[in-house]
Amino acid sequence: YDLDYMAKKTNSIGQPMPSQDRLCTIFCLDKSVHLDDDYSQMIDWAYQHPNSDTVLILSEQTVVGYAQKGLWHLIAQETDYWLLGPWEDDWIFDVDVMTAVIQALEHSEFQQDDIVLKIIQILRYAISHQQSVVFYL
Repeated sequence: YDLDYMAKKTNSIGQPMPSQDRLCTIFCLDKSVHLDDDYSQMIDWAYQHPNSDTVLILSEQTVVGYAQKGLWHLIAQETDYWLLGPWEDDWIFDVDVMTAVIQALEHSEFQQDDIVLKIIQILRYAISHQQSVVFYL
């Protein structure tokens, strides 16, 4: 990705493009929710429950900013380099991978970042309730 270009959001002649910032989410279904792994329903649930303890909603601009800082790359290193970053989506099922991501985040420059702390909280919830975590970026 040319993240510098995308972060500027200008057209080919350098004029600012109108902001149409889409919303992205990182989430784990609440343990009381059963959607039979229907991915689109899971995504809809996250957007319908933005204040849930297991949902983090991010603007596209925020996702691009964290890509520039290296957050998604750090997480991808722990997931055998899944494609993780702006305009990508994936989910983590494996408890060992979730644990590795938590450890990497806790020992990184991002460890005190509020968004990263929320990601860690979501991962811990998923581990304790045997759920998966979706990164819909």
